[in-house]
This record gives sequence, C-alpha cells and structure tokens, in this order.
Amino acid sequence: MSIYSELAALLDDVAGRVDSWTRQQAWEPEPGSPGAAELANTEVRADGSPWGERPTRTVFQLGQMQMKMVVEYARSTALLVAAERPPPAIEVETRAALEAASVTWWLFAPGLTARQRVCRLQLLRRNSARELGKSIDEIGENPAAAGGETIPAIEAYGQSLSLAPFGQGGDELEGQIRPRYTARVKDLTTELEYLGGYSIYSGVAHAELAGVWRLFGETATTVRDRQPIHSPVPNPEASHAATDGILKALMGPAERTALLFGWPSPGRADEYSATVDRMNAEMTRLKP
Repeated sequence: MSIYSELAALLDDVAGRVDSWTRQQAWEPEPGSPGAAELANTEVRADGSPWGERPTRTVFQLGQMQMKMVVEYARSTALLVAAERPPPAIEVETRAALEAASVTWWLFAPGLTARQRVCRLQLLRRNSARELGKSIDEIGENPAAAGGETIPAIEAYGQSLSLAPFGQGGDELEGQIRPRYTARVKDLTTELEYLGGYSIYSGVAHAELAGVWRLFGETATTVRDRQPIHSPVPNPEASHAATDGILKALMGPAERTALLFGWPSPGRADEYSATVDRMNAEMTRLKP
C-alpha cells in the first residue's frame, strides 16, 4: 500500500468520525455543560420576551455546518491524494478546509456568554451580507437575490434581540470584533502548531510565483537545446503536509465542540482522544 493510499485512508477515516459527531441526533449539549447553560440564557428581546434557545442554537448550527464543510474538503482531498495527483488542487482544498475550520474555532471559543457568541454570529452574517451585496451589484442582479440576508435585515434582527448597533463599519458588536480571514485562520493554525501552512497554500490558490515554482518539476526537455519543460508532479512530502493540515482542520473544531458541549467519558470524549492518538501515530509513521 503506497503512502498516498494510506494518507487517503486516514483522511477518510477521520472525516467519517468527525461527521458522525456532527449528526443532528448527537448535536446536543450535555446537561451542566457550557453549551447547555447558554441555551438556558436569561437574555430578553426588545419586546420584553425571552430570547429562548433559538439565537444560540443558530450559532451551534453554523458551527456544525462549517465542520461538515471540512469533512467534505477532507473527502475530496482523499480522492486526489489516493490518485497520486500533483499538489496544487490538494493544497487549495487544504486552505479551504482551514478557513471553514477557523469559523467554528472562533464561534466556539471557550469562555464566551450566549450573548457574546450570538454577537459573533451577527458579525459573520453582516460581513457575508456585505460581500454578497457587492457581488449582486457587480452582475446587475435584483437585490432580492440575497434572499433577505441583507445588512438592514441583519441589523433589524440585532435590534430585536436588544443588541447594540454595529461599530467599526460593521466589524464590532458589543466588544466582539470580527477578525479578518487571514487573522482568524492564523489563530487556529498557531494554536494547532501548523505554522505557515495557510500562508503557503494561499500563495498556491492565488497562483503566486513561489507556489508555481515550488510545485512544478522538470518532466522533460526540448530535443534541440535541452531546455527543461516543467509540469506539476506528485509530491509525497507535499501530500503529507497537506493531509496534516486537513486533519488538524477536522480535529481542532471538534476539540472546541467537546469543551462546549461537555462530551462525557466514556463515550465521544474517549473516541476523540483515540482518534487523535491514532492520527498522530499514523502521520509520524507515514512521514516521507
């Protein structure tokens, strides 16, 4: 079994485990966990009625959806790795997986109140609506194409929850500040000790010269003057490094989910620990 096949099998295995942890029937905070306390919040809406669980559950749902995005990136990458494809597409998938993982990582940060977590979601929504609005304007489409996810609608929802107005051009809400994409991923990769990976893969995604030169190899020469001809070539070191990045993108948010939802032991907590141990051992064994 080649290193490519084994890396692909490991990606599929870990992706399947994470996917099972995010199934709807399992996506429920344990009694006494921080997540359960946030669902039982005492926040009041502008009309005097209680928030209830929905604003917080919506945060949890976005975290779940982003984790499932990482699962899909992992499974797509596994196909490319198993086929011994050159690294460019693999590294672009890894970059996207890290970006999706960083959303859950930021939303599920420990020590937040229900109100602070909801503020973080509203910051993400407002920025997304801003970017979507720009795209709709650029193609001359009807603003209704946004499906109601517009800046005025999001601001009105915040007012209905008695949240303060947005500050800093829409990037601050009640002391919570939305980090830029790169900063958010850097926080994730720094804590998970995957330093530099995102920056390297961003260069590949943007077709920067450093990325092109790094991933191309000499595959032939011209007959007349023997000038080299370069093409993307399979690279076990690059595939191993990208696999490491996606595995971290899978397990980092899962760790924060475990803390937020209070996964009990024995059970998912034990399965999480066993998965991390196996993952680390296999990556060490398969290092080119």
